[in-house]
Amino acid sequence: MNMTDTGLEPLDSTDEAILRELRETASRLDPCPAHLTDRIAFALTVRALQAEVAELTSQAELVSRALAAEEPAQATTITYSTDSTSIMVSVSYDATGRARLDGWLTCGPGEVELDLGGHGTRSTTADQDGRFVLADLPHGPAHLLVRPDQGRAVVTPQFTL
Repeated sequence: MNMTDTGLEPLDSTDEAILRELRETASRLDPCPAHLTDRIAFALTVRALQAEVAELTSQAELVSRALAAEEPAQATTITYSTDSTSIMVSVSYDATGRARLDGWLTCGPGEVELDLGGHGTRSTTADQDGRFVLADLPHGPAHLLVRPDQGRAVVTPQFTL
């Protein structure tokens, strides 16, 4: 290195080899958490929608199970709530293992969208009583986006079908 070397030279093959080795080492020792990109996309979607994020209000064992060393309990009915809306969903499985989601909104009718991560989205409409059904769903992470006929959109945290 000489006194005029500012470090602003274009990358050469040695620099690229060092960066490649650094990336491989970081990936091996501190890998990116599973579903991180999905969570980032979810957070950006919520911000873009200016939606309320519903909190899990029933199935408290699901909230505390992360602290326990035991296997997680499987909930078939869970409730999410915001100040304006509650969303209760019940999950059942058919003989082929596909999921069916029965849901009820306290805000009445509205559009319901289920984001299935890498499996796309499914949409339906809640009736006048706030009831909706989504069937033939694959297993995997999902979250709901509810757009009531009146009021702000509501997004649930991610859950697993």
